[in-house]
Amino acid sequence: MRYTFFYLGFFFLPTFSLIAQKHDNIWMNGNYNNFYIDFTEFPPSIYPVNSQYFFARTMTFMSNAEGIPAFYSNGCTIQNAGHELLENGNLLLPSDYFCASNDPTMNYSHGAGVTLPNFLPQQYIMFSITQDLPLSPQPCTVSRLVAHHIDMTASQSQGEVIQKAQEILTGCFQEPTANRHANGRDWWILMGDNQQGRFFRWLLTPQGLKGPWEQIIENPTVDGHWYCGWSEFSPDGKRYVIHGCRAAALYDFDRCTGLLSHPLLINIHQPTYNGGITFSPDNHLLYVVDKNNQELVQYNLEANDVDSSRILLATWDGNIDSFNMPTAFGYIQDGPDEKLYVWGGTTMHLVDFPNRRGLACHVRQRTIELPGFCFGPSLYYPHYRLGPIDGSSCDTLGIDNHPAALFRYDLEDTLAPLQITFTDVSSYLPTAWHWDFGDGTMSQDTNPLHTYAQSGAYQVCLIASNVYAADTFCRQVVVGSTSALHELPALPQARVLPNPFSGELRVQLPALVGVAPQFVLSDLYGRVVLRTALRDFETTLSLPGLPAGVYVWQLFWQGVQTQQGKVVRGE
Repeated sequence: MRYTFFYLGFFFLPTFSLIAQKHDNIWMNGNYNNFYIDFTEFPPSIYPVNSQYFFARTMTFMSNAEGIPAFYSNGCTIQNAGHELLENGNLLLPSDYFCASNDPTMNYSHGAGVTLPNFLPQQYIMFSITQDLPLSPQPCTVSRLVAHHIDMTASQSQGEVIQKAQEILTGCFQEPTANRHANGRDWWILMGDNQQGRFFRWLLTPQGLKGPWEQIIENPTVDGHWYCGWSEFSPDGKRYVIHGCRAAALYDFDRCTGLLSHPLLINIHQPTYNGGITFSPDNHLLYVVDKNNQELVQYNLEANDVDSSRILLATWDGNIDSFNMPTAFGYIQDGPDEKLYVWGGTTMHLVDFPNRRGLACHVRQRTIELPGFCFGPSLYYPHYRLGPIDGSSCDTLGIDNHPAALFRYDLEDTLAPLQITFTDVSSYLPTAWHWDFGDGTMSQDTNPLHTYAQSGAYQVCLIASNVYAADTFCRQVVVGSTSALHELPALPQARVLPNPFSGELRVQLPALVGVAPQFVLSDLYGRVVLRTALRDFETTLSLPGLPAGVYVWQLFWQGVQTQQGKVVRGE
């Protein structure tokens, strides 16, 4: 086979760092009613953004390495975090069927875009599938894999598409995915053929995109027509899975060679037209949407017979949302907090402890109400915080796994409000953990369960370490009646603006959780000047006669204060 080298990167960097890599820190979704799911803090906050953007076949949202929003795309245009079109970011694919029609009812395939950092600060490559006009009886026979090169330092840091719609390959494809090479720097891009059992792979290096190479191997998910599924790698990069709507397949993956092996069929009980599937954060379990989106099931990847290890976790409860759409199980997205978020129309279902076998993983349906409907609600993120395979034959660049410490905490049992479950979500392969719970007690467990003697606020610190380095992360943990994170995973973190204000205040809520929060505004003497229930994602409060000065606002949920702040009434 003839090998082609695409030079999409322009400079070689002599050094490479694994620090940060928080490109998946914020998710954006919603068709014309856009909103962020922000993992800057745990639990995430959800709030509307000032954008009326239609996500078509491609969905991508990229933050920079520090987790600050950079740009987003529906495959037809690219806009920056200020919701302005990037220079040269319009008409990316003028002949693409989905871009030309702008018809959400014709959005047959998910088509998540794969976006990778391109070795230089603020430079990225976005890969996506395009469906050219005109449509044929077999539409995917004329699809193309294309790449766009984006420089967010250009055009006075407003961003520019400096290389547009470069054709990589033409054929009938499943979705492209990406996985870190075992050297800890480069990226494999893998894409299945949707007409025969073969895969194409490329390697993105500082010198450019090398490939394609072709591997012939069984793929039971091939259907020769529209690909409506989902594929991704495990967090450790050692496994690859495809949910092709009518079948699912699991493979081993060699991060050195980019080759698949040991294909395993996972039976789908009924066609499922969104392909929801993902791994547990510890790589041992597989979560699959089945039975025409009505069931969420779990498989044990350590079992001798994986297919027979199937456990039914939850069945859709029959709820229909305000758009007259079922809030069934959709695409599954693994959060930076290592919970699983299952999209379901205008709601999200949650898997709190996905490393646990069976019902102990704790599935909760319709936990979070979203600001609006999402047509194809999921974004594909490679595991950006995957490092090298230390000591392997491909560990040739001297890049070691230096742990980045991080944790979350949950209240599992509201009848035991002093008992807190701590979950390590550190990156880059720590092998030892030292917890300081802030009350004079310590633990060496990975995910400890700790009971405090009394309510209060405690400074909890985790030191995550391995043979190469150690890192410390500390955060305040509130214990007692106000820490019911298990009951309210997306605790409302209101935004009150503008500040200063004149005649009106706007209160934005990240999520609606069934019971309307109470908003109270008081003067500095504690006298209440306004008390109201917040029933919308944004509420405008008219305060025309309020004297100038400083005011304190408080947010109460079920009688418990969850947030407070100050605003200034200008002259």
